[in-house]
Amino acid sequence: MRCNRWNVHLLAGVWSSLALMLGCGDGEDDRSFNSPDRVMDGAGAGSGSGGSSSTAEEPGCSSLSEQVLAEELPEPGASLAGLRFAGDIPDFVDAALERRSPFALELVRGGRLETDFGDCSVVFAGEPRSAAELYQALEVIVHECGHFYDAFLSSGSRDAYELTPELSFRCDRGDTTRRGGDTFARSRIAGDRYAASRPACENVSRPGCDPYADVYLDGDPDDGVFQSGDQGFNLLMEEAVQYVNSIATAWSFADQQPANIAISARDGILTFLWYIERYLRMARTEFPAAYERISQDDCWRDLTLGVWTRGVRYLQLSRSESKLGIADDELEQLVREPELLEEIERLRELDDCP
Repeated sequence: MRCNRWNVHLLAGVWSSLALMLGCGDGEDDRSFNSPDRVMDGAGAGSGSGGSSSTAEEPGCSSLSEQVLAEELPEPGASLAGLRFAGDIPDFVDAALERRSPFALELVRGGRLETDFGDCSVVFAGEPRSAAELYQALEVIVHECGHFYDAFLSSGSRDAYELTPELSFRCDRGDTTRRGGDTFARSRIAGDRYAASRPACENVSRPGCDPYADVYLDGDPDDGVFQSGDQGFNLLMEEAVQYVNSIATAWSFADQQPANIAISARDGILTFLWYIERYLRMARTEFPAAYERISQDDCWRDLTLGVWTRGVRYLQLSRSESKLGIADDELEQLVREPELLEEIERLRELDDCP
């Protein structure tokens, strides 16, 4: 059965505080969503306006796309035999991830660096009493540790993103204009015409509503009171990066997920792909300076396309695991809205070879 249990990361407030401290179906128009090898056709990331950069090399036009798709995939079938949980959360987490997802292990270890919050694998594990319960917490652990790792690598107005083992980005001025950047508060998309398709739940679980909006699109960006929704494009993308890590981890350990419990691993990344589309459209039509920053800066543009590519890839890989989604079928239809998919195509065209 499908259990209506929303696995939204309600600890997003921790990340907000940390960021402040550290400064599917068939169809001819579906290639943006269904074909990860078509998601990026453009030049590799390099210096863009504002001095943004990535570690992607630039041997040719398809370099970045090839690097995203060349990621060594986790091994969901790798044996977990012999692993025993005796209360030592970090050792068990490391051993499990080492067997199935070395990149997730890299994120967790990176998230433990110099943090006053304690070991992220312990903080976000809850209080597991068994290996089974800890396996179910891995998705959240990797997601939240990934936040800490990116924050540790960020500095000033430059945000860091570890996208794959071989590809990282350092992008400038992605926060709102009120917070020293060139973009606008992500909560503004809650007022666009697409929001009515899946309105915020307002902390009351009901069919057809968006529980992520309660966490990530809250508040009024003009009232002078900080809330999560006041963050700009940089932290919209940070969440998207980590929700890809969530679905990658959930897929890696899908065999450890109880058959009668559904989680929102697919819902999370689908929601953020939808948010990215909507943010791009609002930027292009209402905030031209923000759109210029995103679309003309190689780093932001290629990060956006890279997250899209990686997200779609793991959505495809996890498609047969129905227990990894709750409202994912409905969300996929929203992401596949042709008018919104056009925003991804526009970035691709800007990224095309001369």
